Amino acid sequence: MSVQQQQSANNIDELFQFIKPLAIKAGEMLLEGYNSTKNVSIKSDFYDVVTEYDNKIENFLMEQISAVYPSHKFVAEEESSKNNATASLTNAPTWIIDPIDGTSNFIKMLPHTCVSIGLAINKEIVLGIVSNPVLNNLYWAVKGKGAFRNGEKISVSDCQQLKDANIAYEVSLLHALDLRDKNIKRMYHLGSAARRMLSYGSVVESLCYVASGNLDAYHIEDMYPWDCAAGYLLIREAGGVVYHPYGGDFQIMKPDLVCAGTESLCQEIIDLIKKADQSKSCGGN
Repeated sequence: MSVQQQQSANNIDELFQFIKPLAIKAGEMLLEGYNSTKNVSIKSDFYDVVTEYDNKIENFLMEQISAVYPSHKFVAEEESSKNNATASLTNAPTWIIDPIDGTSNFIKMLPHTCVSIGLAINKEIVLGIVSNPVLNNLYWAVKGKGAFRNGEKISVSDCQQLKDANIAYEVSLLHALDLRDKNIKRMYHLGSAARRMLSYGSVVESLCYVASGNLDAYHIEDMYPWDCAAGYLLIREAGGVVYHPYGGDFQIMKPDLVCAGTESLCQEIIDLIKKADQSKSCGGN
């Protein structure tokens, strides 16, 4: 390892030690809100909800990071929503934050809700940390050093075929008229072939479940960078694969993805997605 590479690795370790207690604190804030009455507002449409805790947690994280690393950038859900801004990524260290993933679950006191923090340097995700304080789970990954849950190393499942797989799919996407037909056809084809299809209402937690082997695979499209940044690294560091739904490299700024514990399972899902998109109806060829 070169001196420059060693310095970079040390810096990422330093950044992880810095962000870990902040992620734990953000989780405590989420738990406080989870057990309290929330003020719920609508953002862009009836299904796009936000609470004061989304903003409170995001502001806390951004303020704490900026105080120590003033040159660092942010791609954050509520900031992007409030400013009606298109997220962009440069080579500068950039924190990609979802203060509450699974806000609808959070509002209804369903336990699948998380704080998610990713860090990109030179446009590459190098650190991810996810806190679900309701279920007392803290996941983290640093590039090249594995993935962990509550300090224990995790790994993906070795499931090879869809007929043996428990997979997840985000059914709430059916609320969007322009996405409905695509998702109904994909759910039909994947759900018909899989042992079981599940939906947790949290992209981040679903990705964590793939990383820890609790799920064998997951497919999601039409999300945002903050939904996938930390979970992507967790899966890769846990030995899994993440691709674009039609194959090819996953792109964090347009995070459509298929992920699985094995190449063969991931490819089977990709093939079925293509078949679904070419069909005229759910049962059509």
